[in-house]
Amino acid sequence: MARLSTYNVDTDVSKTDLLIGTDSSSGTKNFQIQKIAEFLNTSSLINVNGQVVYQYTGEFGVGLFDIVSGGPAFSTITQLKFHHQNSNNDDIAQYLNYFNGLFIMLTQTDDQNSFAQYSAQVSSNTANQTDFYLAFREGNGSLIQGKYYALSYSPKGQTDKNFVSNNINFSSGVETTIDHNLNKFPSVTTVDSAGSQVVGDIQHIDLNSFKITFKAAFQGKVYAN
Repeated sequence: MARLSTYNVDTDVSKTDLLIGTDSSSGTKNFQIQKIAEFLNTSSLINVNGQVVYQYTGEFGVGLFDIVSGGPAFSTITQLKFHHQNSNNDDIAQYLNYFNGLFIMLTQTDDQNSFAQYSAQVSSNTANQTDFYLAFREGNGSLIQGKYYALSYSPKGQTDKNFVSNNINFSSGVETTIDHNLNKFPSVTTVDSAGSQVVGDIQHIDLNSFKITFKAAFQGKVYAN
């Protein structure tokens, strides 16, 4: 084999070009540039703009996320669960919690035309799982088993942080505590199941929660922004 310095320089690099290197288990091999790129896209070894990479297999474990409610069409997904360890076995539970109240993007790593933007509410319910409660905003396609997806923050349409509760059964005269985690004293609107606004008595506990009381019982949602 000639010295590497004697080889011509390739000025027209393509995805099918080969690099020579050492496989950790089987010695010297050729490595295709496209395969190296695919590995970097799915391994979470490179952090681009804060995105993290997970695989969808229909199961749940390290490096995986799964559907809890809706799907597999992006437009019908209302809840996903992400393992605290990403595809590089890093525990990123704190970072996953950062997405609470933000717009997020979920993009198939090998097909950027397959994507969705959601408004997300985030809750870490177990030692290894973070739940994303999602409201679909726009996108195209569906989750495909075996594919990898990049989770990232989406600034499009994002203004201030906001919070939307799940449906709550309010009881007459009973205080209900709302944990919004917006780090501020937000304006609050409550809407019943018929779409009518209901006014209640609000007492802010701190920057991340308040108590609300109504004179009548009903089911509805609380919006804070």
